[in-house]
Amino acid sequence: MNFYKMKDFQISKISILLLVFTLSIVTQLRAKELCKGRKTTIPKFGLTLLEEDCDLCGCTTSSGSSAFGDLSMSNFIGVRYIYQQYESRNGIFENSPTSDEHFNTYQIWGRVPISKNIFLNAVIPYQDLRRNFDDRSEHLNGLGDVNITGFYQFKFYKKEENTNDNEENYAWSDTRELSNHTLNIGLGVKLPTGEFEEELADKVNPGFQVGTGSWDVYPIVMYGYSNNNLGFTTTIAYYFKSENKNEYKFGNQLSYSTTMYYTLLRNEKAIKPFLGLSGDVFDSIEQFGETLVNTDGSIFNGAVGMEYATGKILLGAKYTQPLYQDLFNGNVKSKSQIALYLNFSI
Repeated sequence: MNFYKMKDFQISKISILLLVFTLSIVTQLRAKELCKGRKTTIPKFGLTLLEEDCDLCGCTTSSGSSAFGDLSMSNFIGVRYIYQQYESRNGIFENSPTSDEHFNTYQIWGRVPISKNIFLNAVIPYQDLRRNFDDRSEHLNGLGDVNITGFYQFKFYKKEENTNDNEENYAWSDTRELSNHTLNIGLGVKLPTGEFEEELADKVNPGFQVGTGSWDVYPIVMYGYSNNNLGFTTTIAYYFKSENKNEYKFGNQLSYSTTMYYTLLRNEKAIKPFLGLSGDVFDSIEQFGETLVNTDGSIFNGAVGMEYATGKILLGAKYTQPLYQDLFNGNVKSKSQIALYLNFSI
């Protein structure tokens, strides 16, 4: 059957919502299963319990980005600021010293059309990292790892009344009215543009880096549905991470998110409050070909935010709070995340 000439693309709203809900629950149960029972003894200097706080938690070395655009999946260029806070424990005891970590990420990001169905998404981050110990503070900044993603957008059209028994008389063309469904399938690459400092890999938190030093690739699927004022988007991606020149390999990563929003229109202005769920599941880190214990984990987040659009300008804000987490055997705690962005449609 010709994919582009399907006579009907009627998808039940209830079925879609059940599918998204089931996907979130199954992935979360899988995350708990992966982390269950991994209470391995922690080495003396904490080398394996805090091997990659930032990349594992999706903050600095991954550009702090699990989003690939605004809710409407429009073409744009803009700037985004992300603030994240973590707490890491340096030791195996409850009273072991901790570090308070603050990550500021400044991004230029955008989505640019290449053709009617193909577009590119790019994120260029600048990292400003700070962490405070009981007796000292550390500061690191610089260009982070650039992400470039190519997407193919499948377009679905509403069914027209058939006035002729000949199926070929169906006008499946871009002149038809688009349906409420959108589907984007993409492939991305993370470039090792951020510096990876090998000596930091032997510190309490070797993930305190502006880059991973590795080339990574990730397939991604984005689906969206809107009907009148209500809509939702869901995204799932898997990151295949390679070994860098220092024989250090961050763990592969499964990321997923679902966001539901409501559009309020007034005088050609739009306000979109939204609620979201997202999560990440991380494989263990490898160094010199050996798997490092207690370096895998998972996190499940809730989010609330709003977008405001007027003309070609869009303002957005998002607050994210962990609902469940088990990172580095409980020795890393994600506290919160705030994202602010300003986009200009193109």
